[in-house]
Amino acid sequence: MATDNLDVLRIQVRAWLDSNIPPDLKLPPRGTDMSEDLIDWTLFFRRKLGGQGWLAPDWPTHFGGGGYSSEAAQLVREELRRRPLPPLPLDNMWLTPMRAFGTEDQKARWLSRTLRGEITVTHAISEPRGGSDLAGQQTIATKDGDGYLVTGEKGYIHGPFVPDFLFLLVNTDPDGPKYENLSTVIMDVDTDGVTFKKGSRTIMGTTDSNVIMDKVWVPADRVVGGEGNGWAVAQCMIDVERGGPGVTADQREEIERREREHWGS
Repeated sequence: MATDNLDVLRIQVRAWLDSNIPPDLKLPPRGTDMSEDLIDWTLFFRRKLGGQGWLAPDWPTHFGGGGYSSEAAQLVREELRRRPLPPLPLDNMWLTPMRAFGTEDQKARWLSRTLRGEITVTHAISEPRGGSDLAGQQTIATKDGDGYLVTGEKGYIHGPFVPDFLFLLVNTDPDGPKYENLSTVIMDVDTDGVTFKKGSRTIMGTTDSNVIMDKVWVPADRVVGGEGNGWAVAQCMIDVERGGPGVTADQREEIERREREHWGS
C-alpha cells in the first residue's frame, strides 16, 4: 500500500472511530471489573469493528480479517490504541492453533465468525488441580456415539466476558499412553452441563473464572487436529503464549499453501 493510501486509510479509520466510540465512554478504574453495560457495548463495538476487517486487519479476508499489508494493519492498531477502549476479546492462543491444525471447514466456521466479531472463543487448558503438568489432563472426553461427553473443570479463564465457545484440551483416552491421549475440542458453553463460577482474583485486580463441565455433549466434528493430537496443538498454544509464532516457517508455508488451494487466494 502506497504512503498516500496509508494517509487516506488513517483519515478513514479516525473518522470511523470518531463516529462509533461515544465521546463520554468511561472505563472502570484499574483493578475493577467491567460493568454489564460496558461489556454489552464492547461486544457490540467488537462486532462493528470486525465488520470493517479491523479486529484482525492483517488476517486474510476469507477468515474475516482486513487482508491488509503489515504497514496498513499496524496503522489500524495504532489508531485503536490511541482511543480509551476496553479490551477486545481476541484470543491468539487458540486462533493460531486453529489455523495450523483445523480443517478449512473448521476455519470457515470458527475463525471467520470470531474475526468478524460475531462470537468469542477462549482457550482453556489449565486445571485448578492440574498443577504444572499440562499432559496430566483430568478433564475427560468419553466417546459417545458420534461425539464425546466432556467432564471436568478448567480454571483461569481470563477477562470479563463469558465466551460463546471454549477451545479445550481434554483427555480422550485415560488409559492410553501419556501425550498420545490428549485432544483439543471446541465446546459450546450454551450447552447442558456447563457452569461458570468466579475464580481467583488476579494480580491486576480483576477476576478469573472457572468452568465446570458435567457430561457436556461435543460433536466429533469439533475435534481440532484429530483425536490423540492434542499435545501438538497444546505446544503450539504454549509457544504463542510465550511470544512465539506457534509454527515453524516451513509449517506456515504449508498452511498457507493449503489455504490457497482451498480458498483460491
